[in-house]
Amino acid sequence: MRDLLPEDLAKIGHIESLFLKTASQYGFVHVQTPTLEMAEIYQSTSEFPQERCYSLVDGRGRNLVLRSDPDAPLARLVACHFRYDPKPIKLAFCGSIFRSWNPRRREFRMFSINTFGIDEPTADAEILRVVADVVEAVGFPGYRIEFNNLQLFRSIIATASTGSGGEDSVNDILYAIRFAPNQESVISLLDSHHLPRNIIDAILLLLECSDEFKAHDILVGLGREFPLLIPELEKTMALREALEDQGLKHSHLSVANLHGTGFYSGFTYRLFPQDNPKEIGDGGRYDRMMQQMHSEAMPATGMGLGIERFIELMAVSHCSMTLPSQPQRIIVAYAEASLAVICRSVLRRLRVNGRMVEEDLVIRGFDKTVRYAKSKKCNRVVMIRPGFSEQLRLKILNLDDDQAESLIVYNQAELFGVLLKC
Repeated sequence: MRDLLPEDLAKIGHIESLFLKTASQYGFVHVQTPTLEMAEIYQSTSEFPQERCYSLVDGRGRNLVLRSDPDAPLARLVACHFRYDPKPIKLAFCGSIFRSWNPRRREFRMFSINTFGIDEPTADAEILRVVADVVEAVGFPGYRIEFNNLQLFRSIIATASTGSGGEDSVNDILYAIRFAPNQESVISLLDSHHLPRNIIDAILLLLECSDEFKAHDILVGLGREFPLLIPELEKTMALREALEDQGLKHSHLSVANLHGTGFYSGFTYRLFPQDNPKEIGDGGRYDRMMQQMHSEAMPATGMGLGIERFIELMAVSHCSMTLPSQPQRIIVAYAEASLAVICRSVLRRLRVNGRMVEEDLVIRGFDKTVRYAKSKKCNRVVMIRPGFSEQLRLKILNLDDDQAESLIVYNQAELFGVLLKC
């Protein structure tokens, strides 16, 4: 975990607002979930076990978890507040995520975009289109999308008459395959579950396939032996068509990629910068999560990405970070403390009019005030000195071009007019 300085916050805030604005243009509404959730929310739904999260017991003995992913809290939010709303329910989230096992960044900001209540691949494609819009807007030279359907593997394993042990066991098998170091380990794992040789051979054939067109031909061929594979292949091709309909041309089926096994229920997808193996974000379908929360069945899909990682990938891809222009910032200083009482009502009026006006709380002289103003990245320094009678003498320095001018004002109205033009 780390401190965030003004420059960090400006970049993070800019990117977050860009994602939220783009999502809203597609009909996604911004919601926020609590930083702390009841541990039960994560126990049956999270990709990450509780022992790998930040957890605590409060004064009333309740087990709580710091938000380790956005999907489970958003599913709970839907069950509590949107259950009977018209479908689809389209939500966007930005907030802190806490992961104790992450050696590099244990707290980070995440943007998550999610659609509940529709099982058509158009929902998945729209989510990727939103993220791609932002990727294009910030100047990435290109991107690519990898997608898969975990049900392709599940439909093969499910044909085994013994050994599969139900859906949970199938998920365990896929999760173990994902992290197996080599083919021998995969074979040993599948043998340990007493899977028939034809199923083992089919899985190995898919895991060794990196070419999309070859994968399609292999799946068609396997469909003759595993009939449950055919409808899942059709769904996968429907996702490809939905991606193309959204103008997402740089996408391909990566059937050997088992990303998200143990969590996602069907489609998975990842978006990468062009020629970079580190993904911008990833997502997929978690259609059974609502049922795991003892709510009625409701399909769901979503994608998340780390904001700080997105900013780092922008730098690697030489994207310029164009922050919104900031209003002029003025520092007003006094030669004598008594002048503050006269001027503060004017400064308040300026702030009401949208001006950024800081009062120097230290009587330190003009040169030191200038150094202070430069450290705060201000644009103007105004030193106010007493004049004859009720006059005020102003020295105004434009820090943008180092031009200075001196003026005399005779009342508060004139002072307001001069400072308003600064």
